[in-house]
Amino acid sequence: MLNLWNFRKKDDLISQGRIRLKHIQDGDINVVDGGETLSVSERQWMQAKGIPRDEDRGGYWLAETHMRRELASWSFPYHFIDFETSAVAIPFHQGMRPYEQVAFQYSHHVMHEDGRVEHKGQFLLAEPGVFPNFEFARSLKAELIGDSGTVFMWSHHENTILNRIMVQLEESLNPPTDADELRLFLASLTKSGERAMVDLCELAKAAYFHVATKGSVSIKKVLPAMLASNGWLRQHYAQPIYGADGGMPSLNYKDFIWLPTDENGKSVDDPYEILRDLGAEMLGESLPAGQDPDALVVAEGGAAATAYSRLQFEDLQDEQRSQIKQALLRYCELDTLAMVMVVQGWQQEVR
Repeated sequence: MLNLWNFRKKDDLISQGRIRLKHIQDGDINVVDGGETLSVSERQWMQAKGIPRDEDRGGYWLAETHMRRELASWSFPYHFIDFETSAVAIPFHQGMRPYEQVAFQYSHHVMHEDGRVEHKGQFLLAEPGVFPNFEFARSLKAELIGDSGTVFMWSHHENTILNRIMVQLEESLNPPTDADELRLFLASLTKSGERAMVDLCELAKAAYFHVATKGSVSIKKVLPAMLASNGWLRQHYAQPIYGADGGMPSLNYKDFIWLPTDENGKSVDDPYEILRDLGAEMLGESLPAGQDPDALVVAEGGAAATAYSRLQFEDLQDEQRSQIKQALLRYCELDTLAMVMVVQGWQQEVR
């Protein structure tokens, strides 16, 4: 019952001794018809009782008409962005509030109309004592102003960060000379802006359900589930095409296989497994033989923020500092590539 996604009555059911999803009964979930998309309650009901047989596409459900309409509304080239940020109780910089947002990194993938994908750009500014937000915004502007393609994020975090940087530009006692231009650019990407970012997490919530996600719409759950049921994706990323000449250009990888096979020939269907090792590098730790990487790596992106804190505060050797930065770049690159993979999977489904 604790696993039931976004369910507010779990304590009441547990107090009645009903602790497993099979104990869910009619009336426990007030199922509201979402029309062609999934309502929250329909997603909960599917998680508890399974996908209706006539709508089951092999362990997953898709609002095909809605998905096709959404994809048709986007403009090429597609821009996928992901931010790494930090918010600490004791600010890194003078004049900042506790838990003030610091945007120190982004990754940027581009998908072209002919299907070509490239890791187009990245930004990392983690020098001790240097406030990165305005340079971050300036760099992002240079990446995106060349066309009017759709910009994608996963969840609302990126929107929140851009809004916060706009406030920082407004309140700064020493604003950059291009502050007005930066604010206009950031406003164009945020909610209600003329180029407002598309939240792929919201699309996943409305139009895609896979039993392996346990109702979650975290990309770290959605991508491995999709890879398990999408043969095209598995075949495509089992090849050394990432960072290869004539393949998918990458700024941090060379001839890389995202879905390798183990010694028994079994495919590894979760690229985020690779991030565990990268997370250990970012934290500057090595893994003793046999130790679970999760014992060292803070989950869900926390390793990146921890690595940034290390770069700010610790007296590191140049080699250590370089190693952590390279791990950060590789780490963030996968998050935007993951969005590319999910969109490619949806494209295959609605063809």
